[in-house]
Amino acid sequence: MTDHSIKECQKSLDFVLGWFAKPVFIDGDYPESMKNNLSSLLPDFTESEKKFIKGTADFFALSFGPTLSFQLLDPQMKFHQLESPSLRQLLSWIDLEYNHPQIFIVENGWFVSGTTKRDDAKYMYYLKKFIMETLKAVRLDGVDVIGYTAWSLMDGFEWHRGYSIRRGLFYIDFLSQDKKLLPKSSALFYQKLIEKNGFPPLPENQPLEGTFPCDFAWGIVDNYIQVTHGSSVGT
Repeated sequence: MTDHSIKECQKSLDFVLGWFAKPVFIDGDYPESMKNNLSSLLPDFTESEKKFIKGTADFFALSFGPTLSFQLLDPQMKFHQLESPSLRQLLSWIDLEYNHPQIFIVENGWFVSGTTKRDDAKYMYYLKKFIMETLKAVRLDGVDVIGYTAWSLMDGFEWHRGYSIRRGLFYIDFLSQDKKLLPKSSALFYQKLIEKNGFPPLPENQPLEGTFPCDFAWGIVDNYIQVTHGSSVGT
């Protein structure tokens, strides 16, 4: 990354997290990048107000996932940053930026298509990825994460995207009369994960290294459709 990219990324995080986190966890005042860009809009804190604000949180409550209004933002406000599922990097950044606070992940998840029913393998993949990254942040990076909450319990109305996406652990058939809650694959996975308190060193959880037999066959398959004189040929 270039120095400019790093500054833009820092600015973006300042506008999203630092707006609240820096006054509470550092010095009672807004980030410099916000003051430089929004000096006419931000209020000035007195020294007594800064002292009153600083240290007023019991823990750092983090909500992490796709911002459903992100695409509606003015491009100038995105600071060239894209939405990313890199939770571990963000946890490490918060740990270093805000004096190693206790972090509680109060909302975390992604979303899948509204046509997804109870077999939500894609959502389950994201859930496992986020929780694994949280475990790595705790065990490998020394980040003090004290809890994790999956978002959300059930499918619901998602603001301007309505019912076109789903991100619940329980499926709801919105067209049915009784609106029953039915557990998805991700709900059963999350249940087992909580019972085991993470990923115990079972054989199926361990990475495997090695090579395939010498006579193992590798290949690539392809297909195309060729239209000639009103007929089509496929291979």
